[in-house]
Amino acid sequence: MNPKNISINEVLRHSMHDYLNNMHLIQMNLDMGRQEEAKQLIRMYSQKCAQFFDLNNIGLLKTNEWLQTFPITYGHMTLEVQTTIEKYGAKKYDTALNGILDQFVQSIYPRLQGYQEQILKVHISSTELLEILIEVQGDWTPYSWIDDSGNELFNMERLSNREGNLQFKLVAKERLE
Repeated sequence: MNPKNISINEVLRHSMHDYLNNMHLIQMNLDMGRQEEAKQLIRMYSQKCAQFFDLNNIGLLKTNEWLQTFPITYGHMTLEVQTTIEKYGAKKYDTALNGILDQFVQSIYPRLQGYQEQILKVHISSTELLEILIEVQGDWTPYSWIDDSGNELFNMERLSNREGNLQFKLVAKERLE
C-alpha cells in the first residue's frame, strides 16, 4: 500500500465528487421527510469547512493541504479532524507539522491490515500552545514510532501504544503569539 502522488485535477475532481455526494445525501433525507438528519448533515459539512478556514487562518497551510488531500493519497485510511482554535500565529510550525504527520502515516501505512477499519484522528488545538493529538486505531502494540530526534519545534509524548490504538501528542515548544 503505497501512497500515490496526486494532481490538482484529481483534487478538484475528488472535491466535486464529494460535494455532489453530500448534496445528494441532503436531498435524499429531505425527500424522505427526515429534516433533522438533513440539518445534521448540513452542520457536519459546515463544520468541516470551518475547520479548513480555521487551519488556514492560524497559518497551517501546508498541513491543511495535507489533511484535505489525505483521502486521495491514503485511500485505505479514514481521517477524522477536529480543531479547537483560540490563538493564531502557528505559521512557523506548519512545515514541521506537515512533515511529522506525513512521516508518521508513511511509516504505518505499509503495516495496515486490510480486514480492520483504519481511522486516523488528528485534533489540532491552539490555546496557549499549539498541540496536536494524533491517534490511529488498530493493533499497534509491536510498533514504536515516536521519534523526537532533531525536532526543534515540538515535544512528542507517547500517550498510548496498546492493542486497539496508538496515540501521541505533539506540543509546540513555544507559546503562540
